[in-house]
Amino acid sequence: MPRSHKEVEILIIKLEQSLREEMLWSSAAPSVEALKSQLPFALDTLFFEQWLQFVFIPKMTVIVHSQSALPDNFKLLPMAEQRFGAANNKPKLMEVIKQIDSISALS
Repeated sequence: MPRSHKEVEILIIKLEQSLREEMLWSSAAPSVEALKSQLPFALDTLFFEQWLQFVFIPKMTVIVHSQSALPDNFKLLPMAEQRFGAANNKPKLMEVIKQIDSISALS
């Protein structure tokens, strides 16, 4: 696995751990309709943390395991800041998201 794929894989694991630690991990999946949103981050149907759990993490896991080209410039941090407020609110989660954005800017 190329270095960047391995780094992304590690960050995706950390993202899931952070969501769980912050009690933002859902045990119930959103409806199929909610997942069909065409807006960025499914803004009209999901909370950002739901989008991370049910859209971003699964898609990135498939990309990493299939060794497909990594997307670039996720720009997750502005959305996270809007949803969770200042970095002081959820520092570990915000740091992981910042790292994901940083690595995606290098792709």
